[in-house]
Amino acid sequence: MLLGLAAGAARAQTTPTIARPSATLTVTEGAGSVSIPLSISNPGAEASTVQVVVQALGMATAGQDYTYATTQTVTFPAGATGTQTLTIPILDDAMAEETEYFVVRLQNPTNATVSATANDILVYIKDNDTPAPTRANNLSLSLVQSYQTATPFSGNNQINSAEIAAFDPTTKRLYVANSIGGKLEILNLANPAAIAALASIDIKSYGGLNSVAVRNGVVACALENSSPQQDGSVVFFDQNGVFQKQVTVGAMPDMITFSPDGRYVLTANEGEPNAAYTTDPEGSVSVIDVLGGLAGLTQANVTTATFTAYNSQAAALRAQGIRIYGGLAASPSTVAQDLEPEYIAVSANSQTAYISLQENNAIAVLDLATKQITALRPVGYSDHRQPGRSIDASDRTTEVLLANWSIKGMRQPDAINLFEVNGTSYLLTANEGDSRDYSGFSEVVRVGANGYVLDATAFPNASLLKNEAVLGRLNVTNKLGDTDGDGDFDEIYAFGGRSFSIYNAATGAEVHDSGSLLERVTAADATYGAIFNASNSFGEAPTRKNRSDDKGPEPEGVTTGRIGNNLYAFVSLERVGGVMVFNINDPAAPVLEAYANNRNLTGATTTGDLGPEGIVFISAADSPSGQPLLLLANEVSSTIAVYSIQASTPTAARPGQATEPLAAYPNPSQGTPVRLSRAVSGTLHDLAGRPVRQLRTTDRLETNGLAAGVYLLRADDGAATKLIVN
Repeated sequence: MLLGLAAGAARAQTTPTIARPSATLTVTEGAGSVSIPLSISNPGAEASTVQVVVQALGMATAGQDYTYATTQTVTFPAGATGTQTLTIPILDDAMAEETEYFVVRLQNPTNATVSATANDILVYIKDNDTPAPTRANNLSLSLVQSYQTATPFSGNNQINSAEIAAFDPTTKRLYVANSIGGKLEILNLANPAAIAALASIDIKSYGGLNSVAVRNGVVACALENSSPQQDGSVVFFDQNGVFQKQVTVGAMPDMITFSPDGRYVLTANEGEPNAAYTTDPEGSVSVIDVLGGLAGLTQANVTTATFTAYNSQAAALRAQGIRIYGGLAASPSTVAQDLEPEYIAVSANSQTAYISLQENNAIAVLDLATKQITALRPVGYSDHRQPGRSIDASDRTTEVLLANWSIKGMRQPDAINLFEVNGTSYLLTANEGDSRDYSGFSEVVRVGANGYVLDATAFPNASLLKNEAVLGRLNVTNKLGDTDGDGDFDEIYAFGGRSFSIYNAATGAEVHDSGSLLERVTAADATYGAIFNASNSFGEAPTRKNRSDDKGPEPEGVTTGRIGNNLYAFVSLERVGGVMVFNINDPAAPVLEAYANNRNLTGATTTGDLGPEGIVFISAADSPSGQPLLLLANEVSSTIAVYSIQASTPTAARPGQATEPLAAYPNPSQGTPVRLSRAVSGTLHDLAGRPVRQLRTTDRLETNGLAAGVYLLRADDGAATKLIVN
């Protein structure tokens, strides 16, 4: 009997618990109100209450976006079960806004308890005034063909790829780096609607193929060593894939390109560590002088520029915003080891190269005359608190919620491209993002991980932020953000900017960042919005939003091209797929023109394009069809997507058919730079017809070093002008 009484007393003393319905609720702006049902378990003999108060965390404003003037108290009558509903009015303004949110907290319960880690409720307010991004539609992209270079998969194993493509207008051939298959694929592009395979060259004996470039029948391939941390090589072939020469470059050459004048072949030598991080070669840039042709090419023609001069500047570089963080605790990497060149863009005058350092969130500048690195520049962060720079941060919410958060996106550009407008050079970057994630070293952690501790002062709602429907699933770095060195994180840094950026090439100053536009375009797309931020697994149905927690659409490739009087930027999206086109006549204010994609929406078949990596623009003058073309090399599906570009305004077509004249001044030139009447791409020839300068979307021509005489400048759009050099 005493035992029964004791048990009854224990049951009578169970404290009621008040709980929230979930960590997040979503309401549309025009819904009028949001209802928050609070529940109680183990109700007691007395009434229970809880206060509900608005927290400081939030982008919505009380009195403007919702009504909540003072602390409210919710009462549960004695013995009552079920729920009590708190109703908060939502105000429908006429402002175009990103998804906003506010947070209410359950606190100060009486005759009840509330979980200290489940007491916040975040309410998303989806705006109903923000229109889909407007497309100017001054040009359109039409798919001509999606050509599969090789069978990409055997079961679940990828056996072939189409990672990088290079087009030679002199032969109308396309060269494709099949990195996984270890082959150089040679295709005939004479008819873009009927691509034909010419050869498949097995080059595994030379190393691991990473990239390919071509110019006037000379094919250059970048290959990493079979022991990747050792020096790699560049192998030259003729147009048919017949071996010509091989030279040694730095470790893990990841990208290769010719300078516009054809004199140099450059490789970005990434120099990644091994998986255990016990061997970490230096990153570098190799410059191969091919002015004398391949016949006399030797190792003496190769100069490898290193970053060793910066080894003593690690602290200063970090203070500038350049990430120097690699190596093990017992043996940190030097600056030269830590910097990892990814991609190269060369100035129109072939005097300066710009190299993206993706993991380091920076760009290096290389003087091609001295073969020395002259500057390291941070590319900055995308502040996702700012209007226009929102992100969809969770793969656990059903709706697209592009909201502002206290997060900084490390831009970490992959591909970069140089273009000129009115004599000023600019750099266009694809802010893909990348991390170091090895067996011996990993910087990748989710916000919700137990080991990722948010500073209580900076993030008083840390438990809420760590919820999977908020920021808990977001992949971030654990190597940045502890500003005071106390072991917790005062700032959150995510991988990638989910954007493209434009910088002044001479100064490094930011001119433009596209912010949330790429995600907004894909989310609102009538077709591909259904697979917003989906990954690119082969043969599987795409899962909407499954990359929202990790770099979103991942802008991967960029290039530029001029059509008529307009200059365009092309930005490919590795995950969701396809390419966006922007008019960049004003680099500070790009205009969205179009979005094209050829991805299979169901995954039930293996048709369509997956994982665009390389991107090539072919001008009308160089195009086999006489129409500008855009090519995407799709790594996962091993396909080449060929798009024909149609402009709504007349464009100059084949040589001799240009509609806009071209002039140069001063003319004659005294060895000083010559200005052109408009920006063009083209070639400067001497009177013997030999090319001596290559121009790429520029209105400036360097004549320094040219012998006195008469030259002919032929633009890709068919225009031509004579130039006299005294």
